[in-house]
Amino acid sequence: MTKYTEHTVKLPDGIELFYTDSGPLDSASYTTLVVLHGSAFTGDGMVPLHRFAHQNDLRVILLNRRDYPGSTKYTDAELEDLKAGRRIFQDRLAIQLAWFLEHFIDHENTPKLSADRNFGNATALSLFSNPDAIPKPLYQTIEPYLMSLVLYDPPHIALGYVLPGQDSVYDPWTDPDYPTPEAVYDNFKHWVSSYYKHPDIASGKPSGMSFEKRTERRTYTTWNDEQRAKYFNTTAAVRTELPAYAPPMQAILKTQTHDALFNADLVSSYFPNVEVFHISGTETCYFCMWGYMESLRLYNEALARGDKVRPTKFKLVEGANHFLHYDMPDCLLKEVVQSCKEL
Repeated sequence: MTKYTEHTVKLPDGIELFYTDSGPLDSASYTTLVVLHGSAFTGDGMVPLHRFAHQNDLRVILLNRRDYPGSTKYTDAELEDLKAGRRIFQDRLAIQLAWFLEHFIDHENTPKLSADRNFGNATALSLFSNPDAIPKPLYQTIEPYLMSLVLYDPPHIALGYVLPGQDSVYDPWTDPDYPTPEAVYDNFKHWVSSYYKHPDIASGKPSGMSFEKRTERRTYTTWNDEQRAKYFNTTAAVRTELPAYAPPMQAILKTQTHDALFNADLVSSYFPNVEVFHISGTETCYFCMWGYMESLRLYNEALARGDKVRPTKFKLVEGANHFLHYDMPDCLLKEVVQSCKEL
């Protein structure tokens, strides 16, 4: 049985965030891994990571993002900022994540010389993209503790990337068979949890990916009704995720990704010790495969130009889909620990 504890942290501005915790280790040099879930699926679905945390010298924290169970809902004004594509929406996420890290540092005896690792993609990247979003004293508190950022199988839309020829391939967000937002997410849970056989990942081209609607093997179908209800939240997804895929916020996310990873001035001066580990699976959905392919291309091109970029290691896990954390949790943690040591 997986052992962990549940907590709710109270932050400034009346914000509360729910998280589960595998607990500290006896070791004085363990690593704390803060994990932010993605669209629609809650932190509860990542609980298998707790089972393997201690044996990998990790303390795993699974944080429920705003609007998901146990965490404060967004206000109407905040959602309007999201829909309008205003940078302030991402800046708020940055300071709230910084507050959470500060709380953990102050109250949980987090080892300073070890490295806090962060999943979370669009939310986590907000922390590294705008120095004006976080007051200097808060930055100075958390900076010594953050050593690595883990981009865990991010879809290209979380990074603000455009897929060439998108209109000619299957898109779960515009599938006419699912005319309502709720129906879109009912389809999404099958599409995103499928295992895809991509024909030519090494090509780095859209033609090298599979655009199937779904496959027979899907992580979602392995869950019982209780797990499905706990791991998936349609209401939060419809309220807070769909607006992020629209052009206004996509432009903000594109800038955010560039500033966090490729802006020479920020890379050198803002969390300068933080390096990046980008991990995906060879059988993930094409949104995430394109996120991997395009990130690798942009990174290699920047290096070839001699640009100053945030050092990044890329890893494809053979046979893994978007639910590596559920189907292969020990493998994921081992990859994170080993690769971040090598950065």
